[in-house]
Amino acid sequence: MKKLVCFLSLLLSLTAMYGRELGETLELPNFNSGKTVWILRAGIGFNGVAGNAKETQEAIWDKGDWNGSFKTTPGYVVSFGFNKSFGTHPLYWGMALDLGMRGYKTNAEWVRSGTSQVSGGHDYHKKTIQETLSSYNVQFSPITIGYKYTFLQRMAADVHIGAYANYDFAGNYKTHTTDHIVSTSKYGNRNDFKEDEDKVKIGDIDVMRKYDVGINVGVGYWFGRFNIDLTWQRGFIPIYEGGDEIISIGGKKGDKREQGNYFSNNFQLRLGYAF
Repeated sequence: MKKLVCFLSLLLSLTAMYGRELGETLELPNFNSGKTVWILRAGIGFNGVAGNAKETQEAIWDKGDWNGSFKTTPGYVVSFGFNKSFGTHPLYWGMALDLGMRGYKTNAEWVRSGTSQVSGGHDYHKKTIQETLSSYNVQFSPITIGYKYTFLQRMAADVHIGAYANYDFAGNYKTHTTDHIVSTSKYGNRNDFKEDEDKVKIGDIDVMRKYDVGINVGVGYWFGRFNIDLTWQRGFIPIYEGGDEIISIGGKKGDKREQGNYFSNNFQLRLGYAF
């Protein structure tokens, strides 16, 4: 009986202790105290590009009878920073240091298919090109201004805007191509498939700028010390040099226009915890 009483007492003590810790975790940090609140976040990024160079590339695909499109590339992001309110006001400022990625992907295919009147057979020809830029960077956000609106005691909505600067320290540009020819005729059949892949480190791409500055715009939700945050990033520095170069769309007799520029255009979904 004494052992049972001791066991129950110990169990109640542990429950009370961990219950207090859990209760503290589910309580919102005192965001409006003027004290520094440290935040660790980690999540995934959906990295792409914006800019008039996309329109130029789409025109090149269209003139050459290619079906092409731009895709996002997945990446990671890890962030450590702080928020500090302006006195007891829900308006705050902050800074952060991130490890993340940027890049983009293009997929394009060209297909010809038909029946030969000479041989009486069928001809099929398909080409594909996939290009992917993936770079790893360190990013510093020197200033973020935000506003936290508290509701239902343990919850808060978080809206913020800021600036960032980043430097790409590693990564690669990869090209994957295929060429598939199939033909059938009274003279014989043909089925040829060629595949090639080429990878270049970003340090060997002379025309690529390994740095960028831009803006962060985000919204977040807090439940206690836990946070989920969605942030959009837009770069201001073109990824490649030579955007003002005049090129011909559709060969020598095609339209002439500027090459244009690509700019980083990323979305980040992060989970966080406040200390």
